[in-house]
Amino acid sequence: MHLSIFKSVAFITLCLTTFALSAAPFTPKNDAVIANSNSTLSASLSVEEINTLVTNSQYVGQTERLQGLLKTRLAQLYKHTPSSQIGYLYARVLQKEHLFNEAIDIANIVLIKEPQHSNSHLLLANIFMTQGKFAQAKKHCVALIGHVSTITASTCVLDVQSQHESVLDSYQALIKIINNNQTSLATNHVLSEMSYRLNNYKQALSHLQSVDLVQAPVSLIVLWADIQIALNQPQQVLNTLSVLLPDKGNLEDAILLRLSIAEKKLNKRDKKWQNTMAQRVTLRELRKDSFHASDLAKYYLDVQPNREKALYWAHINWQQAKMSTDEQLLIQAKAMQRDTL
Repeated sequence: MHLSIFKSVAFITLCLTTFALSAAPFTPKNDAVIANSNSTLSASLSVEEINTLVTNSQYVGQTERLQGLLKTRLAQLYKHTPSSQIGYLYARVLQKEHLFNEAIDIANIVLIKEPQHSNSHLLLANIFMTQGKFAQAKKHCVALIGHVSTITASTCVLDVQSQHESVLDSYQALIKIINNNQTSLATNHVLSEMSYRLNNYKQALSHLQSVDLVQAPVSLIVLWADIQIALNQPQQVLNTLSVLLPDKGNLEDAILLRLSIAEKKLNKRDKKWQNTMAQRVTLRELRKDSFHASDLAKYYLDVQPNREKALYWAHINWQQAKMSTDEQLLIQAKAMQRDTL
């Protein structure tokens, strides 16, 4: 899954108290699970329970586990009871699958019914930002003013602005707005990412110093790992990320990739993570899985260098996402190709 989707899910969840980060992972009731698949929930599953499952989908090992099921169930619910809450949840699940146009249509219908639905504005801001439609994204951030905190609305606006204008100006403006006040994890995430893009890695890490990675969304964990790698601290990545989930086969591609990069940098004889990631990459390629294009491009840049494949997957990724990190990925892949000329 593309990191901007991870990030947008996390941002929407973290900014508004409706979807608190501290929510405990939801386990369906015994009679709500059909045992032969362990992924089919009963039709009696409530909207609140679905909401919790969607919220939990930002965490390690959860991002794709129930995606297909949730999409099917929400499509049924939306058809019969197209409330604002169900519409928003359905749009959010569609977004995760890169079905952006469908997600936009449903979120817009929600806003027709409820123009001040803050979650839908945040969702649309993130979708449009991912697509590189920054003016439209900013419009939805501005619509939040007066309905969420000043810091939340400002974080949204300046995050979008940093994608196509000066990152430094956006960072400094957000720091000024915060003015040493306590900030949400979402705002710290954005500040850290801006610092990372400015190559100020120590400052980027300082914005995450109080984060408990065990309870952090995948996008933030990946950012933390990228910062540690940039600071030449790959052992810290291995020590921390390798214990996040008991079932290592269920780790997200983006986390497996960072473990592989860290392992390679340490030049270890044991190539446990690189071998695991290689198997995952083979599976993704057999499926022609554009859903993970950014991870595949980065794999062929940083783990198993291959100019042709890095460029191929970077182009596939660019067709779906046009944020600054996606542009940088394409630039790096093109630079690899020029080295062969």
